[in-house]
Amino acid sequence: MNRIFSKTIFLAATALFLAGFFLTSCKSKKEQAKQTPQLRVLDIKGMTVPVSVDLVGQATGIPTVEIRARVEGYLQNWSFKEGSIVNKGQLLFLIEQDKYINNVKNSEADLISKTAAWNKAKLDVARLKPLLNTRAISQNDYDVAVTTEQQTGAGVESAKANLADAKLNLSYTSIPSPITGYIGKVNVNPGNLVGHGESTLLTTVSAVDPIYVDFQMNETDYLFISKYLAEHKTQMEELSKAITAYLTLSGNIKYSSPGKIDFIDRAVNPATGTIAMRAIYSNPDGLIKPGNFAMVNLVLMERENAVVIPQSATTQIQGKNFAFLVDNENKVTRVPLLLGRNIGSHVTVLNGLTPGSKILLEGFQKFKEGMVVQPVIVQDTFQLPGRPQ
Repeated sequence: MNRIFSKTIFLAATALFLAGFFLTSCKSKKEQAKQTPQLRVLDIKGMTVPVSVDLVGQATGIPTVEIRARVEGYLQNWSFKEGSIVNKGQLLFLIEQDKYINNVKNSEADLISKTAAWNKAKLDVARLKPLLNTRAISQNDYDVAVTTEQQTGAGVESAKANLADAKLNLSYTSIPSPITGYIGKVNVNPGNLVGHGESTLLTTVSAVDPIYVDFQMNETDYLFISKYLAEHKTQMEELSKAITAYLTLSGNIKYSSPGKIDFIDRAVNPATGTIAMRAIYSNPDGLIKPGNFAMVNLVLMERENAVVIPQSATTQIQGKNFAFLVDNENKVTRVPLLLGRNIGSHVTVLNGLTPGSKILLEGFQKFKEGMVVQPVIVQDTFQLPGRPQ
């Protein structure tokens, strides 16, 4: 009886021990699972990224023409809308013409008079020449007639020049636009005297199609491009053919028509460490006006299978950039990064990560070398800003 009782107690104790062990084991696993943080992890994909240089530029109209009064007179009227597009040859201003019309008439009358005197002098020479041969007149009388004919002929030429000047001055009273472009504000109102002792500035017209954008390239970017050109055996003079210049206007508006570089200064300015450059763009609608600031993006080439990650997924420690790599066992390791250019809220990674890598997007403050996480995979959906076609 005692043996049976002892066996029963032993079995019961064993059962209680096993139950306690399993309960403890389950509890440990739950606690362990509870202690492993769930964190968002980015699964990086590769993409084609343009290698480019961004520079601040300012639009300028070429040519830009100052419209000035070339003759003196009272401004009669102007016939255009300020700030609008005017066409080449379109009448802009009219200066009072009466005085200049009279000058033309006087010059025409003077030319008629001097032409008549010249014609008479030519007849006199023609009539006296036979008489000189018969010695009916003296040589002196004939010489006087020839001199008079020459003088009156010169007077005709002078009268013609005066008439041409009078007509030219009359034409200056009607001021057309020498180019097609945007016209500025009128500086002188009708009724005011213009051209008195000076060529009064009336307004300014700037061509806008095509439009030019001037920009300065710093020495670092200049050397970067020079290195690129040397590697591709391209001369600096051929830069306009090798590199496309995209334009972004204020408000992050992508301009629809890419341009080409049409001017590169001969040398780097030693005072500023920059080199002057200029790009040309089609501007048929006049969207870009002279003076507009814009961002010029020079695309050198495209890098295949590049890594682009959110800037927020990086951290800086003692001046160096790092990301938190998650391996196949969900262990976290801190890896150093070599970063390239920013693309909006993202940044290109030149070294440290490859397509297919997984990095933490959060929980950096909890990081411990070799820590295990429960990754919540976030797909890389980042798209490069579309370039105008």
